[in-house]
Amino acid sequence: MIDLKDLRADPDKYRRGAAEKQTHADIEGLLDLDAQVRAAQTELQHLVAKKNQASKQIGPLMGRLKKAPDDEKQALLAQVDGLKQQAEQNKTREAELNEAVRDLEARREAIWLSVPQPADPDVPVGTSSDDNIELRTWHAEGGFDPSKSFEENRGFKPKSHIQLGEALGLFDFERGVKMAGSRSYILTGDGMRLHNAILQYAFNFMVNDHGFKAMSVPVLVKEDCMVGTGFFPGGRDQAYTVSDLDKRLETLALDLGANSIGVAEVYKSVEGYLTGTGEVGLMGLHQDE
Repeated sequence: MIDLKDLRADPDKYRRGAAEKQTHADIEGLLDLDAQVRAAQTELQHLVAKKNQASKQIGPLMGRLKKAPDDEKQALLAQVDGLKQQAEQNKTREAELNEAVRDLEARREAIWLSVPQPADPDVPVGTSSDDNIELRTWHAEGGFDPSKSFEENRGFKPKSHIQLGEALGLFDFERGVKMAGSRSYILTGDGMRLHNAILQYAFNFMVNDHGFKAMSVPVLVKEDCMVGTGFFPGGRDQAYTVSDLDKRLETLALDLGANSIGVAEVYKSVEGYLTGTGEVGLMGLHQDE
């Protein structure tokens, strides 16, 4: 989520940022709702302060009332009744303000979450990847001439990774798709060994050579982690949620008998989303701290 303090200070930065990302952001509506939220919260704080002050006054007045002569009791009773009446009015207004704040905050958050973070100033503005700016190229001296084709450089036509993998028995796309649907595959033999070797190389490179701390974080997270890292609300339709399994688990428990009900209850108690990348869990480590 963007920093509301920064948006209040420089709303034009976020107007430009949204325009450059070719998306609509209701900055004016957000600022208006934010002002209403803060105004209602301020009034609520003053009201609570007045209520507390009135409560402190009633106690001593009741004490004086017990010892007061008859000619003073009427005036003291009037003060106590006035304070109680004021407290009742404040109580009604406090409930109204609490309801208003909840409604305003929900409306504010709906717009707040739709405002994108402005890009860094050094990011080129464009409408497609064609507008990207090439910063530099590299190739080993005498090893490859980028002005020539691969075949001219190496003397043979290149094979795709699909052709290479199938020829070497590194993966099985057909059975992967059969088991899990499109875009699925099975790594086999040296394909799996190569996969693990690359993971281990990257792990050692980051941890041993560059001092990163190794962590294994949950891949099933709560909704606020997805919101906090910007995956929700925009990417909600692309996330897998375990809540879809609840009814099927209940049915399974009934079908298999009473002993499996406990298993279903365990799964039902987990409401979360499967993450596709590690930063959701990593960024959620210190959430709200």
